Amino acid sequence: MFLTPDNHKIIIIGGLLLMGLTLITGVAVYSVMHQQIASSLGRGLAVALQGKGHLLESQIEKGLSDTHALAMRPFMIQSIQQLNVQPYSNRALSDLERNVHSLTQTGFSAAIVYDKKGNKLSAAGQFSENQSQSLWLNKKSDTFLIWDEEFILHTSKAVFDQDGQRIGSITTESTLPQLTRSFNEIRTIGETGTFMLCAPPNDISQKMACLISQVDGVKFKYLKRVVEGGVLPMDQALNGKSGVIAVKDYRQIQVIEAYAPLDATGMGMILKLDEAELLRPVAEELKIIILYLAGLIIAEILLLNWFIRKLINSEREAQNAKEKAEQYSVELGLKESELRERLKEITCLHEIRRSIGIELSVENVCNQIFNYLIPAMQYPESASVVIEIDGKILTSKSFNHEPVRDPTHKLKSNIEVNGNVCGQLSVLYPVNKPFLILEEQRLIDAITSDLARWLERKQVDELLHIRLKEITCLYEIRRNMGLELSVDEVCQNIFGYLIPALQFPEIAIVTIELNGKQFTSPKYYQYSANQIFSEINRKSKVCFDCYKQGDIIGSVIRSNISINDKICGSLTVSYPEDQPFLILEEKRLIGAITVDFSRWLERKQVDEALRERLKEITCLYGIRRGMGLELSIDNVCQNIFENLIPAVQFPEIASAVIEINDWRFTSGEYVEGRLVSPFKSKKNITHEIRGPWRTDRDSACTCYVEINVNGKTCGQLRVFYPEDKPYLVPEEQKLVNAIASDLESWLERKRLEQTLVFVAEEQAHTIGQELHDNLGQQIAAIGYQARALEKKIAASGNQDMATVAASIAAQVQTAVIQIKQLAQGLLPFELEANGLIAALEKLATRIATTYSITCDFLCDNEIKINDKNIALNIYRIAQEAANNAIRHGGAQHLSLSLKIKGKNLFLSICDDGCGFAVETKHGETQGMGIKIMQYRAKQLGAKLKFLSPAEGGAQVCLEMRMV
Repeated sequence: MFLTPDNHKIIIIGGLLLMGLTLITGVAVYSVMHQQIASSLGRGLAVALQGKGHLLESQIEKGLSDTHALAMRPFMIQSIQQLNVQPYSNRALSDLERNVHSLTQTGFSAAIVYDKKGNKLSAAGQFSENQSQSLWLNKKSDTFLIWDEEFILHTSKAVFDQDGQRIGSITTESTLPQLTRSFNEIRTIGETGTFMLCAPPNDISQKMACLISQVDGVKFKYLKRVVEGGVLPMDQALNGKSGVIAVKDYRQIQVIEAYAPLDATGMGMILKLDEAELLRPVAEELKIIILYLAGLIIAEILLLNWFIRKLINSEREAQNAKEKAEQYSVELGLKESELRERLKEITCLHEIRRSIGIELSVENVCNQIFNYLIPAMQYPESASVVIEIDGKILTSKSFNHEPVRDPTHKLKSNIEVNGNVCGQLSVLYPVNKPFLILEEQRLIDAITSDLARWLERKQVDELLHIRLKEITCLYEIRRNMGLELSVDEVCQNIFGYLIPALQFPEIAIVTIELNGKQFTSPKYYQYSANQIFSEINRKSKVCFDCYKQGDIIGSVIRSNISINDKICGSLTVSYPEDQPFLILEEKRLIGAITVDFSRWLERKQVDEALRERLKEITCLYGIRRGMGLELSIDNVCQNIFENLIPAVQFPEIASAVIEINDWRFTSGEYVEGRLVSPFKSKKNITHEIRGPWRTDRDSACTCYVEINVNGKTCGQLRVFYPEDKPYLVPEEQKLVNAIASDLESWLERKRLEQTLVFVAEEQAHTIGQELHDNLGQQIAAIGYQARALEKKIAASGNQDMATVAASIAAQVQTAVIQIKQLAQGLLPFELEANGLIAALEKLATRIATTYSITCDFLCDNEIKINDKNIALNIYRIAQEAANNAIRHGGAQHLSLSLKIKGKNLFLSICDDGCGFAVETKHGETQGMGIKIMQYRAKQLGAKLKFLSPAEGGAQVCLEMRMV
């Protein structure tokens, strides 16, 4: 077949037309494919970027909420409060360190706690050292995202007490493995895929801190927010905008970028892919088409006829290619629709899981499920959702309460909690919507699985709250069981903390019976402790049927109170009959409280017994310390009353009586912890007729003991109560016996001492009388005989012998005078005859005459002392002081003074001698005379002072109260 010129022209024209049409068709197909692929893949990038954004925000929000919950833990707040008050409290620091170290096992990689002054209290784990690669969240200085081969959330939270006062802070770091894995999986998008996360610039350089994830790894860079060529997509994302754009990136390479903001963190993110890689499949197909077109054109030029036939085939092939391109476009549209449906389902699950917190109620969680499940269904405008839990039905707002008869228009899924079916979730369509796709069933199953897990966690959380109430109850009761409290105060503390910890505190009644006495709790609202425990009632319990499966105790729990293995009472908790159950843990709690109360009662008994023994020991110590031999019987009885009455069981109503040596001493009144007056009365009972030494009162309210001195009963000691207090403990009788024994010993010593003094005075009296009546008279007779011998010898003319005889007579006369003076000193006749004043005047005269010095006696008032013993002791003190002044001080002038001021008697002996030292370095007096003077002063109950006046000499002062 030969070609004609026309054929050539046809071939040439046809070839040109075919070539033109082919080129135009190829360009058109390429343009359409380019636009469709770029649009579809751009939307895919946007969807993927949105999923990564939701994941990032949820991870950061979870980390912040975990740190916030950690800062509100009661144990953490209590430990920090105690360390703020007591910085060196080992117990509080140990509790805090144990709690902080346990955080590393609950998702935190590191944690540190500071007090209110910023001082570190405890730390756990290892903080990241690569904080330079960090992205700040919302420009906050306390929360930022660190890249250290993985994402680490670093955040700080202030810790506040119950009053809202800042008491410290806590800083934590937690790894985000899901976010790290999502950030690193950029290679699944493509070889040139890039995921960029940037924080807004915080300085004048306007550079953004960015994390860039590529196939070769993750890099941290600072990039400019605005370039000369225009606004970057990251700037749009940081301004809160989102979209897809074809633009040149910071490498000046044409890319397809999807950008979106992270509103919760203030950051922006970009997911991009090089346009060349994105259009690589189309470019490869284009090369093949061009080769085909070139071959066809060459073949048609060479063989026109064959080319014409082939032209028809080429047209057919072009049509097929066009159909394939259209089919590919339709398939991409279907994939996009499927991706949108899957995105709705993923978004629904994400939002439901993010919004169902443990702190929400069942109704709130169901409402959240309604809000996110219905928009994710195929026909949201017609769908209705019903949730049934424990017989309670919750429906969405679109539910019309009409039964759906056709089962093809209803999907349901059971809710299983701990292996038990406790409800179901149903989705319903009207009759005119006859189908639900398989993915919706899977979505509903996933939601019911999440709801079941939330219910299980809610149950565990409520049980933990109940256990926390019980632990707090036991801790507060034990902390407020001080031995200084009374039984009534401890019972009120038990009521105040036990009732709020029970299952139904507003209707519970607690009764404590102890030794026949009953304590009953007031109404629940009167306790301040009910604000500590969160109220858990029947309406707020999750899966209430699960609670009924526990051990049922009944409406009354009773636990016995034992002291030293002897039951002395009980603690009873009761509910009204319409609340017929208590969980087993409440029985254990009440048992633990009764054990603590029993131990406190035992310690209280021991403490009270020790206090009583301490009172008795203190009483005996005070009485024995105040039983000096120098005291009078009045002072000793007063001292016994002052120490005995406060030591008995009921000092306010107790009375004590001491009868001794014809005198009866009665104790005074005990008011407000002290004796108003030691003596109520002192009465002479010499003329009273008394029976045996015993009492006619009931022995149950009277302590009685005889006082025996030297084997002879001389008195008694009695302590008694009124008849309305009809008992005394055996220890009080032992105490009275010991006091009576001490009083007997004191009386015996006092009697012996007085006997010794009396014997000494009697001996001095006998010696003085012998000197005056016997020896003095004999020496005087010798003197008379010597005078007669002198005269007789002088008459004989022997003068020498007469002189000797005269000397003997003079010496005898001197000896007579000295014997008379010595006898007057040993035997004060003037004291016995005329009293103390005359005796002192005579003493002054005799001293002046004997020693040839000046001795004056001054007495301003008329003083009369009837007690011979008192007068004798005062006279002896004055006599000894005068003798010491003359013999040891060399005094030339003495002054004796006796006067009365008010109810006190004052005796003063002054001299102008050289003075003397009264005490040695060991505190003992130097001479026997001074010791005797001090002893006589104690016998009188007087004060004796030895003074050294500034003008010289010495002064002895005696001060005695006149009775």
